Amino acid sequence: MNTELFDRLGTPERMREIAGYDLLHPDLRTSLDEIAKRSASLLEAPVSLVSVVLDTSQLIIGAHGVSGWVAEAQGTPAEWAMCTHTVLAGEPYCVVDGREDPKHVNNPFLEMTGLRSYLGVPLLGRGEQVIGAHCVIDSRRRIFTDVDLAVLTDGAEKVMKLLGAYRL
Repeated sequence: MNTELFDRLGTPERMREIAGYDLLHPDLRTSLDEIAKRSASLLEAPVSLVSVVLDTSQLIIGAHGVSGWVAEAQGTPAEWAMCTHTVLAGEPYCVVDGREDPKHVNNPFLEMTGLRSYLGVPLLGRGEQVIGAHCVIDSRRRIFTDVDLAVLTDGAEKVMKLLGAYRL
């Protein structure tokens, strides 16, 4: 466990913001899956996620194209999650090819899934706390465009509007 990562992700303000949503509501999951499906379709990407990054793990709360152990676990360790980089940066995060990127070349998530490229945008909660990310992940090397970014940003805005209806 990376204690620096835990300290950066586990701030009381972030954890309180995340705890303020009913993230496991079945109707919410269905709607978030639809947003992920739309983003994947528009960007012609095999995988799209809506995730919340906790202090030690990524919780996938909406998805399209996810299978195998990732689908069963509905998440990954925070150290493996590309979305962790989006959350920590607080801005869009892009990886053209994880096999060539020094930050991700040994990432077990990429190695086990065969995925290579990533584009994610932050999910901003109240008080500007970044609670997670909306992303697309592709199995091929990919240069994402400003249009791709705009599509994901629109999806993230839809996610946050929807999450607002599931505040506790």
